[in-house]
Amino acid sequence: MTRAPALLPLLLLAACDAAPPRVDPKGQQLRAELDKLTADFGKCVDDKIAAADVSKDPAGSIAIAAVKACRPIRNALTLKVASFDRFGHPNHTPNQAEAVAQASVGVIEKEVREKAVVTIVKRQNQMK
Repeated sequence: MTRAPALLPLLLLAACDAAPPRVDPKGQQLRAELDKLTADFGKCVDDKIAAADVSKDPAGSIAIAAVKACRPIRNALTLKVASFDRFGHPNHTPNQAEAVAQASVGVIEKEVREKAVVTIVKRQNQMK
C-alpha cells in the first residue's frame, strides 16, 4: 500500500504530453553535412583503393593517387568546414576560417591516407 503514493507522481508524468521535438538548429545541420562529406571522402578513397592495381607500386604512392582522385569531395569538405567555423566563430576572418578548414581537413586526409596504406599493404601481402 505504500507504493501507491510513490507511483502517483510517475503516473502523472506519464500522462503529460511529450515535449515538442526540437527544431534542428543550423549548427546541427552543418554538423550532419560535415559528417556526410567526411564519410563520402573516406568512401571515395576506399573505392579507389579497392579498384587499384596494388601489384606494382608502393602502397604510399597508390594511397596518394587515391586521395588525389577524391580531391573534389575534399574541396567540398573544406568549404563546409570553413562555413561551420564561420558559424561557430562569427568574428573569424575568411582567411582564419580557411586556415582552420585546411588544417582540419588535412588531419582527416592524413587519417584516410594512412588507413588506405594499411589496406593496400594487406592486399599486397595476400598476393604473395
